Amino acid sequence: MIKKIHVRGWKFFIQILKEISTFLTSSIKRKMIFIMVGTLFVVVLIINAVTFEISTSLQINDAKANDAMKVQFIIENLDETVSSINSLVESISQDSEIQSILGQSQNNQDSIDQINKVLLSKTTYSSEVLESLYLFDGDNVISRLNFQNTHNIYGVGVDELRLKKHRYDTVGRINWRMNDGKIYIDKAIRQRDSLKLIGYITISLKKDYLKQRLQSEEYRYTYVFDENGNNLVSSNMDSSINSEELFSKAKKHLDGQPILLKVEPFGDMLFTTNISEFGDWRVVSLVPVKEIAKGSVLIGWWIIVIGLFAILLGIIITWISTNRIIAPLYDLKEVMDQVETENFQYSVDIYSNDEFGRLGRSFNRMMEKINYLISEVFQRELAQKESEYKALKAQINPHFLYNTLDTIRWLSVYKESEKVEKVAISLAQLLKASLMEGKEMIPIKNELEYINAYLYIQKNRFQDIDVSIHINDFIEDLFIPRFVLQPLVENSFVHGLENKVGKGSLTISATAFNQDLKIRLIDDGVGINEEELKTLLEASADATPHNKKGTGNGLKNVHRRIQSLYGDKYGLSIQSSLNIGTIVEITIPILQETEVSVLSKSE
Repeated sequence: MIKKIHVRGWKFFIQILKEISTFLTSSIKRKMIFIMVGTLFVVVLIINAVTFEISTSLQINDAKANDAMKVQFIIENLDETVSSINSLVESISQDSEIQSILGQSQNNQDSIDQINKVLLSKTTYSSEVLESLYLFDGDNVISRLNFQNTHNIYGVGVDELRLKKHRYDTVGRINWRMNDGKIYIDKAIRQRDSLKLIGYITISLKKDYLKQRLQSEEYRYTYVFDENGNNLVSSNMDSSINSEELFSKAKKHLDGQPILLKVEPFGDMLFTTNISEFGDWRVVSLVPVKEIAKGSVLIGWWIIVIGLFAILLGIIITWISTNRIIAPLYDLKEVMDQVETENFQYSVDIYSNDEFGRLGRSFNRMMEKINYLISEVFQRELAQKESEYKALKAQINPHFLYNTLDTIRWLSVYKESEKVEKVAISLAQLLKASLMEGKEMIPIKNELEYINAYLYIQKNRFQDIDVSIHINDFIEDLFIPRFVLQPLVENSFVHGLENKVGKGSLTISATAFNQDLKIRLIDDGVGINEEELKTLLEASADATPHNKKGTGNGLKNVHRRIQSLYGDKYGLSIQSSLNIGTIVEITIPILQETEVSVLSKSE
């Protein structure tokens, strides 16, 4: 019985698939709608998955860099706090009046009042940080300040008045400790001359002060441990996180290197730890990966929404458009049936401008169309030549662009705002030159401005490279194709100077001889081997190792541009020796402003 039900179910499923197939294949309109919906659905899924994966990976990488800097910032805040409080304690303990009064065997009220006056003076700018201060002369407290009680600044708890000498380092070192949720700073005071122990000082900080210094975001779990693993302060503390286990993991991992770590019950978290310089405190930062990936999730939802809207819009557009497509298709089919019977007297009445319209017109005017196609092919070749030339002229090395943007990012991190502005202006100048429409020929002095912009950017990355330019005023006024020297300068950096150990140099010079202008670039970089040198300017040499950074293409493009403008007599020549250097020489006709004006008018 069960077997019969299974067979019937399978047959029913096969029948349903056949019905669906018949329904979809019985109409072009349905086919197009099905293809449209299926394609958009698959594209949306692929885009969503790829975008989520890539954006999440990028966000995690960015978060790692930012988290390392954030933890370092927290540590610097803590070190600044420790340093400032230690300085305050040292200032009080080394004060001449306090040393003098503590060194006396008996202290009267006037002495105590004088001590209070000194303490209030020294803690004026720290009263927002401190909770209380206790000064002992031996076994007795002689001064007590309560910074939380503005009505009775000398009031203090009874228990805190008792001196507990075991808490103090007898040598006189400052000791930080945690007790009952409060942070105390203890120091034994010794006389400066005799080193005699004359008193003790204890300062307690306000509970929320260190927490404020963490400046932690809402989603970040930040813990500060002392050298013994005691949790001094934390932000967004969660009881489900075992602080002892967290401290144990922190000691095993490399300081300042964020990693992904599974922390229950939050799952994967970005884990960063580092240790402070002054207090030997360890800072641990935890950021849930789901918080980092929120942007990716939001992007994914937007892609889905846009994809659904696109599918709905595609169905509507396909439904409407197929009505216009099918009608001329039937007319064309009837005429083609007549043509198959060798009846060439029929013509197709199709007036649309789509593919069917072009097909109908080509059928009715075959010979005219052939002439038209010949003309069109010729025009296309000219347009393609022109577009290729423009593409060769406008190429900017993506690797250089990435390095420039990375330089701007690091200059911003180190707050070099003036350099950021100059690098950005130089990059904008190069991009503007590569995209500029207008004059093809420009004076050499204008081309040198582009080179100087490029060199300024590179000098922010390579400070040990010297560049010298030797071009006289006469040659600077000669005209050359725009944006033709910068790729050669870039070649000198990428092929030779970037990989050289130690200082490097680049010299740019130009000479005019007879009717030719020769511009020479000489660098003392690592050079190019003979095999690569032979293929560097060949049209088929697209897979040289230098193409990984785009420089091989840059040289080849300049060579092709010059030859397309002036002929095979002109172009580039390259000489290079490994570990010695490279000489790139460009040869072009001498063109002055009057000759350029004549050429422009003739064009």
